[in-house]
Amino acid sequence: MKKTTLVALLGFALILFSCKNPKEKQNDTSTAKAELLMNAFSAEFKTAWDSGNAKALADIFTPDGIRVLGGSQEPIVGGSAILESFTATHAAGSPLHGSHIIIMLTDARFLSEDVVIGSGTFDILNNADESLDKGKWGNAYKLINGKARMVMESAHNTGENTNNIEAVSLPEFTKDGDTSLDKIYASVARYSRFYNEKDSESLTSEFVENGVRSVSSSDGIHIGSEQIKESLMMDSDNSLQATVLGYKKLSESVAVAHGQWIEKDTEGNNVAFGQWGNVFDVSGEQAQLIMESAGQFVN
Repeated sequence: MKKTTLVALLGFALILFSCKNPKEKQNDTSTAKAELLMNAFSAEFKTAWDSGNAKALADIFTPDGIRVLGGSQEPIVGGSAILESFTATHAAGSPLHGSHIIIMLTDARFLSEDVVIGSGTFDILNNADESLDKGKWGNAYKLINGKARMVMESAHNTGENTNNIEAVSLPEFTKDGDTSLDKIYASVARYSRFYNEKDSESLTSEFVENGVRSVSSSDGIHIGSEQIKESLMMDSDNSLQATVLGYKKLSESVAVAHGQWIEKDTEGNNVAFGQWGNVFDVSGEQAQLIMESAGQFVN
């Protein structure tokens, strides 16, 4: 009788465990799971890119997705615009027509059960495996039906604005009564002020402790306060101006925003400019950078 009862109890426990297990897997927010999702997304992106399939590339973005690119002065927002951008990239006559891409992952993490960020490098090559374009990326994703879908791509090339193209002035994004956006405005203003004051300590404190910094002005991707502080270039008298062009709340505590930046010399001349697409923690009294992904405009 005791043996029968024990076997029954063990069987019941196994049934309970098997019922709970799928939910536990579904809510897995480990680094390993984040890396798995990012690698799967990168494989999808690569397959579509290498085949020149613009529609497949656009389809792995959310319908209201955003592209913030080093080769563009303006953000590319929404499914139709994203499709047009990939169609132009892969059209006959484009420098990247017939190219293939190598995508490497440096860091991946969950910010909530359905929000993931990742950062890494890319290299676009021709049929002779000669590099046509390369740089860094720091992107934000939402999980939809178990797959990562791009909310904001922020990818920036290495190189320079060789044709001396002037910066395009775009209207700043506004939305009254949004406290999270107000926090981001304040964060962007502090970032510029601390940079202009050459205050690396305060600028580092604008990031969360395990923040990510992926910018075209420095080598590598910097993770954590120590690396971020070391990456800050404070030996110039140039000043920074930055504006916000768009914003999206992904969860109660996480938001993405993107905008323009311009660096000026002491006489007020533009030295460099580009776009930024960053991820913010907006849960506290002040917004903090979870990930900075910014780069110089390269044409």
